Amino acid sequence: MTLEEILALEDIDKKIQYLKKGRRTELPDRNKLWNDWNPDLHEIMTDKEKYPDRKVLKEEAKKVYDEASGRTHEIEAQYETEPVNRISIPLEQDIVNIQTAFTVGTEPSMDCTPSDDNEKGLFAALKSVIQKNKLKYQNKRIVRSWLSEQEVAEYWYVTDDDSFWAKFWAKVKITFGGKVKPTKKLRCVLWSPFKGDKLYPFFDDYGDMVAFSREYKKKDLDNNEITVFMTVTKDAVYQWELNKAWDTPEGKTFKHGFPKLPIIYAYRAETYCHKIKPFRVRLEKLLSNYADCIDYHFFPILQLIGDVEGFTGKKKDRIVKLTGKEAGASYLTWSQVPDTIKFEADTLTNSAYDMTNTPRISFETLKGVGKASGTAFRFMFMGAHMSVSNHAEIIGDFMQRRVNFLVSALGAINPYEFDSASKTIDIDVDLVPYMIDDLDDKVT
Repeated sequence: MTLEEILALEDIDKKIQYLKKGRRTELPDRNKLWNDWNPDLHEIMTDKEKYPDRKVLKEEAKKVYDEASGRTHEIEAQYETEPVNRISIPLEQDIVNIQTAFTVGTEPSMDCTPSDDNEKGLFAALKSVIQKNKLKYQNKRIVRSWLSEQEVAEYWYVTDDDSFWAKFWAKVKITFGGKVKPTKKLRCVLWSPFKGDKLYPFFDDYGDMVAFSREYKKKDLDNNEITVFMTVTKDAVYQWELNKAWDTPEGKTFKHGFPKLPIIYAYRAETYCHKIKPFRVRLEKLLSNYADCIDYHFFPILQLIGDVEGFTGKKKDRIVKLTGKEAGASYLTWSQVPDTIKFEADTLTNSAYDMTNTPRISFETLKGVGKASGTAFRFMFMGAHMSVSNHAEIIGDFMQRRVNFLVSALGAINPYEFDSASKTIDIDVDLVPYMIDDLDDKVT
Protein backbone atom coordinates (compact mmCIF):
# COMPACT_ATOMS: atom_id res chain seq x y z
CA MET A 1 0.00 0.00 0.00
CA THR A 2 1.10 3.54 -0.66
CA LEU A 3 1.33 6.12 2.10
CA GLU A 4 -1.76 7.89 0.79
CA GLU A 5 -3.78 4.66 0.84
CA ILE A 6 -2.70 3.93 4.41
CA LEU A 7 -3.63 7.40 5.66
CA ALA A 8 -7.02 7.10 3.97
CA LEU A 9 -7.99 4.03 6.04
CA GLU A 10 -10.75 4.62 8.59
CA ASP A 11 -9.53 1.91 11.00
CA ILE A 12 -6.92 3.78 13.08
CA ASP A 13 -5.45 0.60 14.59
CA LYS A 14 -4.85 -0.95 11.17
CA LYS A 15 -3.54 2.38 9.86
CA ILE A 16 -0.91 2.51 12.63
CA GLN A 17 0.10 -1.12 12.04
CA TYR A 18 0.77 -0.39 8.36
CA LEU A 19 2.70 2.78 9.20
CA LYS A 20 4.93 0.77 11.54
CA LYS A 21 5.63 -1.76 8.78
CA GLY A 22 7.23 1.00 6.73
CA ARG A 23 10.30 0.61 8.93
CA ARG A 24 12.87 -1.66 7.26
CA THR A 25 15.13 -2.27 10.24
CA GLU A 26 14.60 -3.78 13.68
CA LEU A 27 13.64 -1.48 16.53
CA PRO A 28 16.58 -0.95 18.91
CA ASP A 29 16.25 -2.82 22.21
CA ARG A 30 16.02 0.25 24.43
CA ASN A 31 16.30 -1.63 27.75
CA LYS A 32 19.36 -3.59 26.65
CA LEU A 33 21.08 -0.48 25.29
CA TRP A 34 20.30 1.49 28.45
CA ASN A 35 21.68 -1.31 30.64
CA ASP A 36 24.94 -1.18 28.68
CA TRP A 37 25.10 2.62 28.79
CA ASN A 38 24.29 3.11 32.50
CA PRO A 39 27.13 1.68 34.68
CA ASP A 40 24.74 1.28 37.62
CA LEU A 41 22.80 -1.28 35.57
CA HIS A 42 25.71 -3.40 34.36
CA GLU A 43 25.29 -7.10 35.12
CA ILE A 44 28.13 -7.01 37.66
CA MET A 45 25.88 -4.70 39.69
CA THR A 46 22.49 -6.34 39.17
CA ASP A 47 22.90 -10.04 38.34
CA LYS A 48 23.09 -11.70 41.78
CA GLU A 49 22.78 -15.19 40.25
CA LYS A 50 25.80 -14.84 37.98
CA TYR A 51 27.76 -12.81 40.55
CA PRO A 52 26.39 -13.95 43.94
CA ASP A 53 27.32 -12.51 47.30
CA ARG A 54 29.75 -14.50 49.42
CA LYS A 55 28.59 -17.06 52.01
CA VAL A 56 30.77 -16.81 55.11
CA LEU A 57 30.89 -19.49 57.83
CA LYS A 58 29.72 -17.92 61.05
CA GLU A 59 29.62 -21.02 63.26
CA GLU A 60 30.81 -24.52 62.44
CA ALA A 61 28.59 -27.59 62.73
CA LYS A 62 28.84 -29.32 66.08
CA LYS A 63 27.37 -32.16 68.08
CA VAL A 64 25.65 -31.48 71.41
CA TYR A 65 24.81 -34.15 73.99
CA ASP A 66 21.39 -33.81 75.63
CA GLU A 67 21.52 -35.24 79.14
CA ALA A 68 17.74 -35.35 79.50
CA SER A 69 17.20 -37.52 76.47
CA GLY A 70 20.59 -39.16 76.45
CA ARG A 71 21.00 -38.40 72.78
CA THR A 72 23.48 -36.44 70.76
CA HIS A 73 22.06 -33.77 68.47
CA GLU A 74 23.92 -32.25 65.53
CA ILE A 75 23.64 -28.49 65.04
CA GLU A 76 24.08 -27.37 61.44
CA ALA A 77 26.73 -24.84 60.46
CA GLN A 78 25.60 -21.24 60.47
CA TYR A 79 26.38 -18.98 57.49
CA GLU A 80 25.87 -15.30 56.80
CA THR A 81 25.87 -13.43 53.50
CA GLU A 82 28.61 -10.93 52.94
CA PRO A 83 28.39 -8.51 49.98
CA VAL A 84 31.17 -8.81 47.43
CA ASN A 85 32.86 -5.93 45.66
CA ARG A 86 31.03 -4.80 42.53
CA ILE A 87 33.02 -2.41 40.34
CA SER A 88 31.34 -1.04 37.21
CA ILE A 89 33.23 0.85 34.51
CA PRO A 90 31.56 3.46 32.25
CA LEU A 91 33.75 2.38 29.33
CA GLU A 92 31.08 2.87 26.66
CA GLN A 93 30.31 6.36 27.91
CA ASP A 94 33.96 7.42 27.83
CA ILE A 95 34.58 6.07 24.32
CA VAL A 96 31.36 7.55 22.91
CA ASN A 97 32.01 10.94 24.52
CA ILE A 98 35.54 11.09 23.07
CA GLN A 99 34.26 10.07 19.61
CA THR A 100 31.54 12.72 19.86
CA ALA A 101 34.05 15.42 20.77
CA PHE A 102 36.31 14.55 17.84
CA THR A 103 33.36 14.42 15.41
CA VAL A 104 31.49 17.64 16.24
CA GLY A 105 33.64 19.28 18.94
CA THR A 106 34.52 21.67 16.13
CA GLU A 107 31.39 22.91 14.37
CA PRO A 108 30.81 21.52 10.85
CA SER A 109 31.92 23.94 8.16
CA MET A 110 29.51 25.46 5.64
CA ASP A 111 31.03 26.38 2.29
CA CYS A 112 28.90 28.86 0.35
CA THR A 113 29.57 31.58 -2.24
CA PRO A 114 26.39 33.70 -2.51
CA SER A 115 25.73 35.06 -5.97
CA ASP A 116 23.50 38.00 -5.00
CA ASP A 117 22.18 39.94 -2.01
CA ASN A 118 19.19 37.60 -1.54
CA GLU A 119 21.48 34.61 -1.23
CA LYS A 120 23.69 36.56 1.18
CA GLY A 121 20.65 37.36 3.31
CA LEU A 122 19.47 33.75 3.23
CA PHE A 123 22.92 32.49 4.24
CA ALA A 124 23.00 35.01 7.11
CA ALA A 125 19.50 33.91 8.19
CA LEU A 126 20.61 30.26 8.14
CA LYS A 127 23.57 31.05 10.41
CA SER A 128 21.26 32.94 12.74
CA VAL A 129 18.85 29.97 12.97
CA ILE A 130 21.77 27.67 13.78
CA GLN A 131 22.99 30.07 16.47
CA LYS A 132 19.58 30.71 18.06
CA ASN A 133 18.80 26.98 18.26
CA LYS A 134 22.27 26.31 19.76
CA LEU A 135 22.89 23.55 17.24
CA LYS A 136 26.57 23.35 18.15
CA TYR A 137 25.45 21.72 21.41
CA GLN A 138 22.65 19.74 19.82
CA ASN A 139 25.17 18.26 17.37
CA LYS A 140 26.85 16.52 20.30
CA ARG A 141 23.55 15.14 21.55
CA ILE A 142 22.82 13.85 18.04
CA VAL A 143 26.15 12.08 17.60
CA ARG A 144 26.07 10.69 21.16
CA SER A 145 22.56 9.29 20.64
CA TRP A 146 23.46 7.86 17.24
CA LEU A 147 26.54 6.08 18.63
CA SER A 148 24.91 4.75 21.82
CA GLU A 149 21.20 4.38 20.94
CA GLN A 150 21.54 3.36 17.26
CA GLU A 151 19.15 6.03 15.99
CA VAL A 152 18.10 9.63 16.45
CA ALA A 153 15.68 12.02 14.74
CA GLU A 154 15.50 15.81 14.66
CA TYR A 155 12.01 17.32 14.22
CA TRP A 156 11.63 20.94 13.09
CA TYR A 157 8.56 23.07 13.68
CA VAL A 158 7.58 26.74 13.80
CA THR A 159 6.48 28.94 16.68
CA ASP A 160 5.05 32.47 16.72
CA ASP A 161 7.92 34.85 17.47
CA ASP A 162 8.70 37.92 15.36
CA SER A 163 11.59 39.06 17.58
CA PHE A 164 13.94 36.70 15.73
CA TRP A 165 13.42 38.54 12.44
CA ALA A 166 13.61 41.99 14.06
CA LYS A 167 17.03 41.14 15.51
CA PHE A 168 18.13 39.50 12.27
CA TRP A 169 17.27 42.48 10.05
CA ALA A 170 18.97 44.87 12.48
CA LYS A 171 22.08 42.71 12.44
CA VAL A 172 22.44 42.42 8.67
CA LYS A 173 21.40 46.06 8.06
CA ILE A 174 18.73 45.36 5.45
CA THR A 175 14.97 45.91 5.37
CA PHE A 176 11.90 44.04 4.29
CA GLY A 177 11.51 46.25 1.26
CA GLY A 178 7.95 47.18 2.18
CA LYS A 179 6.85 43.53 2.47
CA VAL A 180 5.18 41.87 5.46
CA LYS A 181 7.59 40.91 8.24
CA PRO A 182 7.60 37.15 9.06
CA THR A 183 6.19 36.08 12.43
CA LYS A 184 7.39 32.47 12.55
CA LYS A 185 10.57 31.15 14.15
CA LEU A 186 12.15 27.74 13.51
CA ARG A 187 12.62 25.40 16.50
CA CYS A 188 13.66 21.77 16.79
CA VAL A 189 13.53 18.84 19.19
CA LEU A 190 15.33 15.49 19.34
CA TRP A 191 13.67 12.07 19.45
CA SER A 192 15.62 8.97 20.50
CA PRO A 193 15.07 5.61 22.28
CA PHE A 194 16.51 6.78 25.63
CA LYS A 195 13.92 9.57 25.65
CA GLY A 196 11.15 6.97 25.47
CA ASP A 197 10.51 7.26 21.72
CA LYS A 198 9.88 4.42 19.28
CA LEU A 199 10.76 5.67 15.81
CA TYR A 200 9.23 4.38 12.58
CA PRO A 201 10.66 5.83 9.37
CA PHE A 202 8.48 5.01 6.35
CA PHE A 203 10.37 4.30 3.12
CA ASP A 204 8.93 3.91 -0.35
CA ASP A 205 10.05 1.34 -2.93
CA TYR A 206 12.90 3.61 -4.04
CA GLY A 207 14.38 3.85 -0.54
CA ASP A 208 13.27 7.44 0.03
CA MET A 209 11.83 8.39 3.44
CA VAL A 210 8.36 9.76 2.67
CA ALA A 211 6.97 9.79 6.23
CA PHE A 212 8.12 9.44 9.80
CA SER A 213 6.23 8.20 12.86
CA ARG A 214 6.92 8.40 16.57
CA GLU A 215 5.25 6.44 19.35
CA TYR A 216 5.57 7.57 22.94
CA LYS A 217 3.66 7.60 26.22
CA LYS A 218 2.37 10.48 28.30
CA LYS A 219 0.15 10.92 31.37
CA ASP A 220 -2.98 13.02 31.72
CA LEU A 221 -3.96 15.07 34.78
CA ASP A 222 -5.45 11.97 36.42
CA ASN A 223 -2.12 10.13 36.02
CA ASN A 224 -3.55 7.81 33.37
CA GLU A 225 -0.98 6.66 30.82
CA ILE A 226 -1.83 7.44 27.21
CA THR A 227 -0.05 6.06 24.14
CA VAL A 228 0.49 8.64 21.42
CA PHE A 229 1.29 7.85 17.78
CA MET A 230 2.41 10.77 15.65
CA THR A 231 3.06 10.68 11.90
CA VAL A 232 4.75 13.42 9.90
CA THR A 233 4.56 13.56 6.10
CA LYS A 234 5.86 16.14 3.63
CA ASP A 235 2.56 18.00 3.97
CA ALA A 236 1.01 17.46 7.40
CA VAL A 237 1.29 16.14 10.95
CA TYR A 238 -1.16 13.49 12.16
CA GLN A 239 -1.65 12.38 15.76
CA TRP A 240 -3.72 9.63 17.39
CA GLU A 241 -4.06 8.75 21.07
CA LEU A 242 -4.80 5.41 22.70
CA ASN A 243 -6.92 5.64 25.85
CA LYS A 244 -8.87 2.35 25.86
CA ALA A 245 -9.41 2.97 22.14
CA TRP A 246 -7.67 4.94 19.41
CA ASP A 247 -9.08 8.37 18.64
CA THR A 248 -8.01 11.54 16.86
CA PRO A 249 -7.65 14.49 19.29
CA GLU A 250 -8.99 17.80 18.07
CA GLY A 251 -6.37 20.22 16.76
CA LYS A 252 -3.55 17.63 16.68
CA THR A 253 -3.70 17.12 12.91
CA PHE A 254 -2.48 20.10 10.89
CA LYS A 255 -0.51 21.27 7.86
CA HIS A 256 3.07 22.06 8.89
CA GLY A 257 3.66 24.40 5.92
CA PHE A 258 7.14 23.17 4.98
CA PRO A 259 7.95 22.18 1.39
CA LYS A 260 9.96 19.18 2.67
CA LEU A 261 9.59 16.53 5.36
CA PRO A 262 10.68 18.33 8.58
CA ILE A 263 12.50 15.26 9.94
CA ILE A 264 16.21 14.46 9.74
CA TYR A 265 16.98 10.86 10.73
CA ALA A 266 20.14 8.82 11.35
CA TYR A 267 20.43 5.08 12.04
CA ARG A 268 23.19 2.53 12.59
CA ALA A 269 22.89 -1.26 12.73
CA GLU A 270 24.57 -1.61 16.14
CA THR A 271 25.98 0.64 18.83
CA TYR A 272 29.52 1.89 18.38
CA CYS A 273 30.75 -0.02 21.46
CA HIS A 274 28.93 -3.26 20.69
CA LYS A 275 32.13 -5.13 19.79
CA ILE A 276 34.02 -4.14 22.93
CA LYS A 277 31.30 -5.12 25.41
CA PRO A 278 33.02 -8.50 26.22
CA PHE A 279 36.15 -6.58 27.21
CA ARG A 280 34.20 -4.35 29.59
CA VAL A 281 32.32 -7.30 31.14
CA ARG A 282 35.56 -9.22 31.71
CA LEU A 283 37.30 -6.12 33.07
CA GLU A 284 34.52 -5.45 35.59
CA LYS A 285 34.60 -9.07 36.76
CA LEU A 286 38.39 -9.02 36.99
CA LEU A 287 38.58 -5.83 39.05
CA SER A 288 35.69 -6.83 41.31
CA ASN A 289 37.23 -10.22 42.11
CA TYR A 290 40.64 -8.65 42.63
CA ALA A 291 39.12 -6.16 45.05
CA ASP A 292 37.71 -9.08 47.06
CA CYS A 293 41.14 -10.68 47.12
CA ILE A 294 42.72 -7.47 48.36
CA ASP A 295 40.14 -7.19 51.13
CA TYR A 296 40.71 -10.78 52.15
CA HIS A 297 44.52 -10.65 52.06
CA PHE A 298 45.06 -7.02 53.04
CA PHE A 299 46.22 -7.85 56.56
CA PRO A 300 49.20 -10.24 56.68
CA ILE A 301 48.47 -13.82 57.74
CA LEU A 302 50.98 -15.39 60.11
CA GLN A 303 51.47 -19.12 59.71
CA LEU A 304 52.67 -21.03 62.83
CA ILE A 305 53.94 -24.64 62.59
CA GLY A 306 54.63 -26.78 65.66
CA ASP A 307 53.49 -27.19 69.26
CA VAL A 308 53.16 -24.16 71.50
CA GLU A 309 55.37 -24.74 74.50
CA GLY A 310 54.92 -21.37 76.14
CA PHE A 311 55.33 -17.62 75.99
CA THR A 312 58.34 -15.51 76.88
CA GLY A 313 58.67 -11.78 77.37
CA LYS A 314 56.26 -9.30 78.87
CA LYS A 315 53.54 -6.96 77.65
CA LYS A 316 53.98 -6.04 73.96
CA ASP A 317 57.16 -8.07 73.37
CA ARG A 318 55.62 -11.47 74.02
CA ILE A 319 57.06 -14.34 71.96
CA VAL A 320 55.44 -17.66 71.16
CA LYS A 321 57.81 -20.59 71.66
CA LEU A 322 57.19 -23.43 69.17
CA THR A 323 58.71 -26.91 69.34
CA GLY A 324 58.51 -30.02 67.25
CA LYS A 325 59.57 -31.14 63.81
CA GLU A 326 59.75 -28.30 61.20
CA ALA A 327 58.53 -25.81 63.81
CA GLY A 328 58.59 -22.23 62.64
CA ALA A 329 56.63 -19.13 61.68
CA SER A 330 56.20 -17.29 58.39
CA TYR A 331 53.90 -14.81 56.64
CA LEU A 332 51.79 -15.97 53.71
CA THR A 333 52.80 -14.00 50.63
CA TRP A 334 51.13 -13.39 47.25
CA SER A 335 53.83 -12.15 44.92
CA GLN A 336 52.97 -13.24 41.35
CA VAL A 337 49.21 -12.82 40.94
CA PRO A 338 49.09 -8.96 41.02
CA ASP A 339 51.36 -8.82 37.93
CA THR A 340 49.05 -11.09 35.93
CA ILE A 341 46.02 -9.06 37.02
CA LYS A 342 47.66 -5.82 35.92
CA PHE A 343 48.70 -7.32 32.59
CA GLU A 344 45.18 -8.56 31.78
CA ALA A 345 43.49 -5.33 32.93
CA ASP A 346 45.84 -3.19 30.82
CA THR A 347 45.42 -5.49 27.81
CA LEU A 348 41.62 -5.40 27.99
CA THR A 349 41.49 -1.62 28.42
CA ASN A 350 43.94 -0.91 25.61
CA SER A 351 42.17 -3.34 23.29
CA ALA A 352 38.82 -1.61 23.91
CA TYR A 353 40.22 1.79 22.95
CA ASP A 354 42.32 0.47 20.06
CA MET A 355 39.44 -1.45 18.44
CA THR A 356 37.29 1.70 18.46
CA ASN A 357 40.11 4.01 17.27
CA THR A 358 39.66 6.10 20.40
CA PRO A 359 42.63 7.92 21.97
CA ARG A 360 42.89 7.81 25.73
CA ILE A 361 42.65 11.44 26.78
CA SER A 362 44.04 11.49 30.30
CA PHE A 363 46.88 13.10 32.20
CA GLU A 364 48.60 9.73 32.65
CA THR A 365 48.72 8.98 28.92
CA LEU A 366 49.59 12.50 27.76
CA LYS A 367 52.07 13.59 30.43
CA GLY A 368 55.02 12.37 28.37
CA VAL A 369 54.05 14.29 25.24
CA GLY A 370 55.76 17.48 26.36
CA LYS A 371 56.00 20.21 23.74
CA ALA A 372 54.88 18.05 20.84
CA SER A 373 54.23 19.74 17.51
CA GLY A 374 50.94 19.89 15.70
CA THR A 375 52.23 17.19 13.34
CA ALA A 376 52.85 14.87 16.30
CA PHE A 377 49.29 15.42 17.55
CA ARG A 378 47.91 14.71 14.08
CA PHE A 379 49.71 11.37 14.05
CA MET A 380 48.55 10.67 17.61
CA PHE A 381 44.92 11.34 16.74
CA MET A 382 45.02 9.81 13.26
CA GLY A 383 42.88 6.83 14.37
CA ALA A 384 40.21 9.12 15.79
CA HIS A 385 40.19 11.18 12.59
CA MET A 386 39.73 8.00 10.57
CA SER A 387 36.70 7.21 12.75
CA VAL A 388 35.30 10.69 12.09
CA SER A 389 35.71 10.05 8.38
CA ASN A 390 33.63 6.88 8.78
CA HIS A 391 31.03 8.69 10.91
CA ALA A 392 30.71 11.27 8.12
CA GLU A 393 28.95 8.70 5.94
CA ILE A 394 25.88 9.11 8.17
CA ILE A 395 26.45 12.22 10.31
CA GLY A 396 27.86 14.29 7.44
CA ASP A 397 24.81 13.38 5.37
CA PHE A 398 22.60 14.23 8.38
CA MET A 399 24.12 17.72 8.66
CA GLN A 400 23.82 18.31 4.91
CA ARG A 401 20.14 17.30 4.86
CA ARG A 402 19.48 19.57 7.84
CA VAL A 403 20.96 22.58 6.04
CA ASN A 404 19.03 21.75 2.87
CA PHE A 405 15.81 21.56 4.87
CA LEU A 406 16.48 24.82 6.73
CA VAL A 407 17.14 26.62 3.45
CA SER A 408 13.79 25.47 2.05
CA ALA A 409 12.04 26.22 5.37
CA LEU A 410 13.38 29.78 5.43
CA GLY A 411 12.16 30.24 1.89
CA ALA A 412 8.68 29.07 2.96
CA ILE A 413 8.58 31.29 6.08
CA ASN A 414 9.78 34.41 4.26
CA PRO A 415 8.86 33.90 0.58
CA TYR A 416 9.19 37.60 -0.35
CA GLU A 417 12.89 37.69 0.44
CA PHE A 418 14.17 34.11 0.27
CA ASP A 419 11.91 32.02 -1.97
CA SER A 420 13.97 32.41 -5.13
CA ALA A 421 17.28 32.35 -3.25
CA SER A 422 16.33 29.07 -1.51
CA LYS A 423 16.08 27.41 -4.94
CA THR A 424 19.45 28.62 -6.22
CA ILE A 425 21.80 28.80 -3.21
CA ASP A 426 24.38 26.02 -2.88
CA ILE A 427 25.81 25.17 0.57
CA ASP A 428 28.23 22.30 1.22
CA VAL A 429 28.59 20.96 4.77
CA ASP A 430 31.70 19.10 5.94
CA LEU A 431 32.66 17.60 9.30
CA VAL A 432 35.82 19.09 10.78
CA PRO A 433 37.59 16.67 13.19
CA TYR A 434 38.78 18.24 16.41
CA MET A 435 42.49 19.05 16.53
CA ILE A 436 44.72 20.92 18.98
CA ASP A 437 45.85 24.20 17.40
CA ASP A 438 49.59 24.70 17.09
CA LEU A 439 50.30 28.23 15.84
CA ASP A 440 54.08 27.68 15.69
CA ASP A 441 53.55 24.63 13.48
CA LYS A 442 51.24 26.58 11.16
CA VAL A 443 53.73 29.46 10.86
CA THR A 444 56.57 27.04 10.09
